[in-house]
Amino acid sequence: MSIWVDGFTEARINGKWHCIDFHQYDMDGKLCHIPCITGQSFVYHALEWDCNLQDLMGVPDDLSEEVRKKCSADDGVLYGTGDQNWYRWHVLEGSWFNTVNLEVPESCGFFPRNDVCRYLSNPEDNELNSEEMLSIEDYQALEPEVKKAYQYFEYTDPSGTRQIMREFKQAVLERVWAFNRNLSWESHVKEITLSDVRIVIIVS
Repeated sequence: MSIWVDGFTEARINGKWHCIDFHQYDMDGKLCHIPCITGQSFVYHALEWDCNLQDLMGVPDDLSEEVRKKCSADDGVLYGTGDQNWYRWHVLEGSWFNTVNLEVPESCGFFPRNDVCRYLSNPEDNELNSEEMLSIEDYQALEPEVKKAYQYFEYTDPSGTRQIMREFKQAVLERVWAFNRNLSWESHVKEITLSDVRIVIIVS
């Protein structure tokens, strides 16, 4: 069974959760909600492996009005109500992003020199195979002549989980920045940070 993931950015403002996601008009002129993260099984596995996700029993009872409307059936019932086999809810606190360094490369070691040259010459069409990477210990065990065929390189798979998490963080930060840029002094609302944000994730 395929999995679909949508994540919505909410900020606590004056004690209440408000959705701060972006919106965009589609080709038919309909205004569409843009989740901060969306995808299928691979995205969900990246979240499971790398994030401190909180599993919720049932459905959240303090959702922002916009997310509640987005995640409700035509009869107004919130997805996951009464049947958690079809919909599961998770929450990721925005402060989690402050606890991890996503800029650390996924793979650090010795790759075949020709592969690195090919990748650097055209990163969009070439990727490195991390299975061909040698650890420092394995590289040092090679004969001197064989070592010439390798070079040290730090690499992150552009379609891997680390890159997914980098883009996820960037999407959340862009929403925080946009919210703060549009504040006016008359609103009496303070600027927000990642610590004021959570990402509500629904898996179907």
